[in-house]
Amino acid sequence: MREPQRDNERPQADSPLESGGMNPKQALEILQRDPALLGRRLADMHNADLAELLLGCANDEERLALIAHIPDELLGEALLELPEAMQEELLARIHPDDIGDAVEHMDSDDATDLLQAVDKEVADAVIEGLEPEERREIEPLMAHDEESAGGLMQVELFKVRSDWKVEKVLEVLRRFGREIENLNYVYVVDDEDVLVGVLPLHTLLFAEPDVPVMELARSDFPYATSGQDQEEVAHIFEKYDVLALPVVDENHVLVGRITADDILDVVQEEATEDMYRLAALSDADDLAEPVTTTARRRGVWLGVNLLTAIAASVVISMFEATISQIVALAVLMPIVASMGGIAGTQTLTVIVRGIALGRVTFANARRTLIKEVSVSLVTGALFALTMALLASFWFPEWGFRLGLIIGAAMLINLFAAGLAGALIPLTLQRLNIDPALASGTILTTVTDVVGFFSFLGLATLFLL
Repeated sequence: MREPQRDNERPQADSPLESGGMNPKQALEILQRDPALLGRRLADMHNADLAELLLGCANDEERLALIAHIPDELLGEALLELPEAMQEELLARIHPDDIGDAVEHMDSDDATDLLQAVDKEVADAVIEGLEPEERREIEPLMAHDEESAGGLMQVELFKVRSDWKVEKVLEVLRRFGREIENLNYVYVVDDEDVLVGVLPLHTLLFAEPDVPVMELARSDFPYATSGQDQEEVAHIFEKYDVLALPVVDENHVLVGRITADDILDVVQEEATEDMYRLAALSDADDLAEPVTTTARRRGVWLGVNLLTAIAASVVISMFEATISQIVALAVLMPIVASMGGIAGTQTLTVIVRGIALGRVTFANARRTLIKEVSVSLVTGALFALTMALLASFWFPEWGFRLGLIIGAAMLINLFAAGLAGALIPLTLQRLNIDPALASGTILTTVTDVVGFFSFLGLATLFLL
């Protein structure tokens, strides 16, 4: 596979316009006037700037007009920087031969990501047209799940035999190492390609020439298995602060490596996914999708939310007679439900994030649960007292009795909110259900139903 062009090898731009300051309108004007000039200026841009340029275009026709002039060695990386939906739309309209030309200039992991975004027939045709060596690199990667270690890894790495000495390793490194980007570690394997150690590059550079590499390599270096989930891989990077992670198969044979730049993308994806799901949105929801697609995805969860809202309304209807006699209840009851909802969401966010980072598990759930419920009781007592005093002066005809009722109802609801906000995600995790997916909807139902029922129920008992 051809070596990707490095940033420091690109010609320096002569003006701000050439260094990435070009907007879509300027680019299209240059295209009309001098297509060759546009090609030269696009060639001087970073792939991230090219993606930003494409993203700023008004439609896909404009994007495709610019894509036709982006050099092959930059096109693939630029497309990977785009939102997934836009990326797929553009790839569907690019000729397979052009996709193949771009793939030839990409690392194996990036090439695999690009090919997984096109139809299988197109991907197969592109792979069939690659050089045999490139095909052998990419075909195994295509078999892995996109969100697994195997789907993230690249096969380009530097490995040496365990019986080699430092002098020989450095000699081979000088000959072949320049073809590998982000080279931070040397991987030591035995005759069966089983990983036996990892040697940091800086350790190798300062070692004596006649020292065997196994004396310097770390046999306890962390690794990932090819089927491991990408979120677990991100936790390994975070825990051990490594720049790259070797990937092994079920027999501990070295099959690839994952670099830190890929994990940054994973962390962003996982955080975005959790944020979307807490808002009852699909993790695929983005600004580049058609209106009908986004509306359909959001509509499912809005329908679920409608059912929960109806459940809360049913509770209110049970106390219709009470509300008709005491109008103040209709004014105050949204406060009880709202306070419970906010308190529950605070707890829920902390727990779901803790689960995502591996800091909250079912093993330490009791301590976490006690803390969150205690916080809810403390804040509940403070705001219940505040609201009790406020309600007493707000509706003097009912006096302190109404204040006590709303204060008690608020304390009950905040307690329920803290309990539910901690228990719901922990229970979903125990059932192997993504806690971020359904926790918010269930929590809203709990705080609304408990809040309305406790407030209106206490009012019926003590004010009528």
